[in-house]
Amino acid sequence: MALALVLAAAATPILSCPGGTIETSCTTAQVEAKIALTRARVTGIAQRCLYDFGGKCTVEASGRINPAGRGTALLWQKMLLAPRDGAQRRMLVLVAQDKAGKASLAGFAESSGSIGAPDLVVDNDQRQLIYVGGTPAGSGGGNADALFMSETAEPGWRRVDLSDWSEQGGKMLPTGYWLRGPAEFAFDDMTASAPVAREGDGDCCPRGGNALFDLDIQGDRLMLTRVRFQPMQPLGRDIEVTAGTLED
Repeated sequence: MALALVLAAAATPILSCPGGTIETSCTTAQVEAKIALTRARVTGIAQRCLYDFGGKCTVEASGRINPAGRGTALLWQKMLLAPRDGAQRRMLVLVAQDKAGKASLAGFAESSGSIGAPDLVVDNDQRQLIYVGGTPAGSGGGNADALFMSETAEPGWRRVDLSDWSEQGGKMLPTGYWLRGPAEFAFDDMTASAPVAREGDGDCCPRGGNALFDLDIQGDRLMLTRVRFQPMQPLGRDIEVTAGTLED
């Protein structure tokens, strides 16, 4: 259970607050207010950071996604943020741009480790899903992924809450087994898989098998609806042999 809480904490979105220091706290709305979407800034998306961070900011990559049939493009920018008094982080900003060139914020995501380019994994008449893969700094036992959704029935982009997938999944496993992470999400099929640890496993090496989950989005929250898992059990006894002691 303790490990599940660690994984849940790792999946909780982090915030790099305006001001360029780790000594302040802020809200998502305050960060969004400092993401500049003027025509000049959007035009120069490959060269100048959209986020007025206050610390050092470097554009690492940028790009464009053209969804089918809706007339709105998605621009994105990945930035390296370096506060004056703490460890660096990475931020990805998504910008929706209509045919007239008007830009609006679709969302943003951050990671203390790595963050990937956004991927349009679902694009149909009902909804669109943009997936951003990420890993937190440290042992790699958690996720820093982000998922953004736009629905025909409810226009506009919003972020899906992925923060408690590990807690939900852990409750579905037999006693003595828990999720080790990180999970691998396949949102085009609405499935996920994650390594499973058992009693006695070290942090590095889960040996309990692999759990497969069916996913659903309810409201703005990711829900795990089913698990398929075959526990792996240790076989036999431990054997230790010293070189040169075996007989032919």
